[in-house]
Amino acid sequence: MHNFILQEFEVSIDDISSRGWGRGSFLNEEGKEIPVEVKGAIPGDVVIAQGRRIEDSRLQCVLVRILSHEFERIPIDCPHAKERCDKDTGCGGCTLRHCAYETQCQIKQGILERLLKREGIAKQPNAILPCDSQQYYRNKMELSFGPYGDGEMGLGLHPSGFKHEVISMKWCDMLSPLLPELAQKTLAWAQNCGVGHYIYRENHGFLRLLTLREGKRTDSNMVILTTTGEDMVETKDGPKAAREVIDDFARNVLQQLSHKVDTFYWTAIFAQKGHQTRNEDTLIFGPPVLHEKMLMPDEAHALHYEVLPRAFFQPNTVQAERLYRVVLDFAAPYMSPDTPMLDLYCGTGTIALSFARYGHKAIAVDIEKQAIENARENARINGLEDKIEFYAGDTADILKELLDNKADFKDFLLVVDPPRRGLLPTAYRQIMRFKPKTIIYVSCNPESLAQDLKKFEYDGYTIEAIQPVDMLPQTAHLETVALLIRN
Repeated sequence: MHNFILQEFEVSIDDISSRGWGRGSFLNEEGKEIPVEVKGAIPGDVVIAQGRRIEDSRLQCVLVRILSHEFERIPIDCPHAKERCDKDTGCGGCTLRHCAYETQCQIKQGILERLLKREGIAKQPNAILPCDSQQYYRNKMELSFGPYGDGEMGLGLHPSGFKHEVISMKWCDMLSPLLPELAQKTLAWAQNCGVGHYIYRENHGFLRLLTLREGKRTDSNMVILTTTGEDMVETKDGPKAAREVIDDFARNVLQQLSHKVDTFYWTAIFAQKGHQTRNEDTLIFGPPVLHEKMLMPDEAHALHYEVLPRAFFQPNTVQAERLYRVVLDFAAPYMSPDTPMLDLYCGTGTIALSFARYGHKAIAVDIEKQAIENARENARINGLEDKIEFYAGDTADILKELLDNKADFKDFLLVVDPPRRGLLPTAYRQIMRFKPKTIIYVSCNPESLAQDLKKFEYDGYTIEAIQPVDMLPQTAHLETVALLIRN
């Protein structure tokens, strides 16, 4: 495979990776199939590609030219999203922006169908549920401070394939019109003050991250400035106390923006070799939490959230509502008002909360203790703490313990929302011991979903429905909900 680095060759693209690069293969002179990944290519393309490096047993390539295509390209309106050719371009955030939104949905639908067919699954998925808004849909974006050009400091996203270099953000329509203004004024402030960015290789410097979070249903916002844990900061006027620098940022940036900032946190990262890294959050002004809510599907069944600066929350609030409504709709015909449910890989508890809001008892399990603590708090905020039992620990271990101790466990509806790799064999074995009548599988990875659905079919389940949901327009990300019934 190393022989093809900097070589050009023709390849047909039939798939797309999770980061939005086209995938295909070609035959070398010995007739061996060489798998490739090509940035800028999409399924249906035949392209000339040039090999650059090997990553995860695939030859990573750049697109030289398109010989033929199935889907038309559209002009890219973002100045940062073009191919990497200077310090302002090559942003890896919106990898499908060169396709019309209808085309993006077609591509994602086609990939899901091909993966299901490859596993021998006959059930056809429903048409993808599109996102009503392809602009300003994100509720969180994290920008990095880093090198930008020769000796300059930038603030923005990392170009695709770069860990430290950044593209200084001048324009972005993914989160909020406030974001580019915040980024540009923050960068100008840092340059005027002479405050430097963190340099990874030297473990030196102050500024690390700038994060903006928004409540899409509440119109509240939160800014988090993340720095190193240095007590004194070098500035053009000499060393200053870190808190003095932070207060100067609040006064000369946040209070000068065109839109009011509700909450500002300073997060300091203390990283020292031989010691565990820790984060210290300091509330500088405003309420201590970001308020958000999800309509399930209306105000009467809304779920309210208090989001801390580093807490996980689905990045697209409105489309997450649609995803979880699919889960509720799939479950409704198979549940009586008294049917309890089990939520495995519950994260911050939204699925369990959704069922509890409709009166169902729930058990929620996740390996992350912090996620469970956040889920418990979300239950308290919504007055549902008496409806849900929470367990922190390995999914397979907790499920085994529950099966060993609950005599009536067989009546539960099961919802699983595993990480990208899908269900681990240990967890799957406990689910098969459980043998629930109804399973709802929520997936963020069509490939592992297809593999797991094949296992469930083999073990006596019928796939009743498969519903893809487009969570993040302009990217290759796809959420899918599958309904399985035991024969």
